[in-house]
Amino acid sequence: MNKKEVLELKRRLKKDQATFSRLVGCYVDCNHEKVCKFGGKFLTLEEDEYYKYLEISNKVLSGTLGNNLLNLQFPLEEEEVGGRQQILMALRDSELNDETLLDTYYDLVIDTYDEAGNYLILLYLDSYDVMTRTKDNINVDESEEVYKYMLCAICPVELTKAGLGYHKDKNVIAPRIRDWVVSVPETGFLFPAFSDRSSDVNAMGYYVKDAKKAQP
Repeated sequence: MNKKEVLELKRRLKKDQATFSRLVGCYVDCNHEKVCKFGGKFLTLEEDEYYKYLEISNKVLSGTLGNNLLNLQFPLEEEEVGGRQQILMALRDSELNDETLLDTYYDLVIDTYDEAGNYLILLYLDSYDVMTRTKDNINVDESEEVYKYMLCAICPVELTKAGLGYHKDKNVIAPRIRDWVVSVPETGFLFPAFSDRSSDVNAMGYYVKDAKKAQP
């Protein structure tokens, strides 16, 4: 993927243009246990949730190509049954509706993700009707293909800092209630890659917030 192709996808991740059909997630605690799982139609989310999840999805396509956003090719062994590419293909083709597959994927992340704290695994599903373009980048009213892809975001879930706050029910200033808050993603990916404005199932776009902390 090049910068132009990444920007083409990012332009879709706005309120009036986003077409995610489904969002699923799994909250994992510091003991590597699945605390809760959820899923549903993206477009039926409450407005506040919609914007927050959309903001997270944008982060997975942010940063600099070659630094925060890398093009990765699958090794041949990952294309075989049980390999990571095969699992991701199955997830995409199931439209994130197969609970057994989702559990397999969550377990794979839990087994390999190097994180001591709590985190949230999110998977988004989308289909993009890629329009034919002329050499001067003008869209022609016909489709080249439907690019069906997933975005994954893995976000730390952190406890808010201790502090004082106003408690209206008691009309006092007292220590505020600390809560667990979802932060921006530390890592994520786009699968399949969007190469030459087409689906490339042999590759993926890998995002990492801190290039020095890439995950296996």
